[in-house]
Amino acid sequence: MRQLRLSRLALPAISGVILALPQTALAQDPTFTFYGQLNFGIFSVDDGTQSETFVTDNDNSNTRIGAIWESGLANGGKLKFHFESALGLFGSSSVTIDDTDLDFNYRRTELRKFEVVYTTPSVGTFSFGQGSTATDGFAEADFSGTSVIAYSALGDLAGNIAFRPQGGAATAVTVGDAFSNFDGARRFRVRYDTPEFNGFTVSASAGEEVLRRGDDREFYDLGLKYAQDYGDIKVDARLGYSWIDSDEELAIGSVALLHEPTGLNAAISTGRQQEGDADYIYAKLGYIQNWFSVGSTALSLDIYEGNDFAIAGSESSSVGLGVVQRLDKQNVEIYATYRTLSFEGGATAVEDIDVMVVGARWKF
Repeated sequence: MRQLRLSRLALPAISGVILALPQTALAQDPTFTFYGQLNFGIFSVDDGTQSETFVTDNDNSNTRIGAIWESGLANGGKLKFHFESALGLFGSSSVTIDDTDLDFNYRRTELRKFEVVYTTPSVGTFSFGQGSTATDGFAEADFSGTSVIAYSALGDLAGNIAFRPQGGAATAVTVGDAFSNFDGARRFRVRYDTPEFNGFTVSASAGEEVLRRGDDREFYDLGLKYAQDYGDIKVDARLGYSWIDSDEELAIGSVALLHEPTGLNAAISTGRQQEGDADYIYAKLGYIQNWFSVGSTALSLDIYEGNDFAIAGSESSSVGLGVVQRLDKQNVEIYATYRTLSFEGGATAVEDIDVMVVGARWKF
């Protein structure tokens, strides 16, 4: 695949954005929105030999702040500048059984979004800068209402916790090594999204990793999304394909259904390495009800089965339960989960890892 350097990416993209921008005045006064969220939980982790309980940032949806400047244009389009960053807290995907301190260490990888977005009335949306690639979220279609604590990216919950044999030393295999959903991410990229047509949207992006020192990989992503309501049933389906440099290709997809009158919902996510043997399937059943006047209650049960992660011939499996109670007036979600994670395939059998969490997310 042709090598793409950042300098060759940036200049044409910047030129394209400039040429695409209308030369007319803004059609309305710009708006500025500041937002953020705090999301902390009490985590209890047991690796079969040692257990720890601690408070940390929930990396399923980490603590962050953001700002959006947006203005309508005279031609009917919109221009937006979007900034978003995590706060640099040592979160649930990073803690180990021996290091559970809630440390603060802001690194440039905390930057989530720093982009300009131009939306046209009929041609589509053009994005440039640090932001979501075309497959970001494509393994994560979900109507359950419990994704704040339970979704297909299991590594976000306890990614750096290592498996170990009973009474033995920790192995080199962590939860993050053994469980993945191959989902897209945020990179410095150029992205284009078509207008929605009968529920379908096509997205494409090309970019590089620029925030991690020593990592200059190039990413090319193509995504197809379908979102539609069929009476009482909502459908969200996503299919994505990623090329990473010239030696790795990933295929991912997910679909979610919600029956609004009953609150019953389901989701399936799957993915496979095209240049390797790793693959997985994740399935989730959910139920949403308004049992309390303060807000809806969401329940979910999910399972994950993966093959050939970390070690050839290995098997990864997990079962999780989640509950989320919304407090609508306060814009708060109170949640709890229990998850067990298993890994088989090494020379020595290892114990399951059990994770329990109680916490809350407040959006402002």
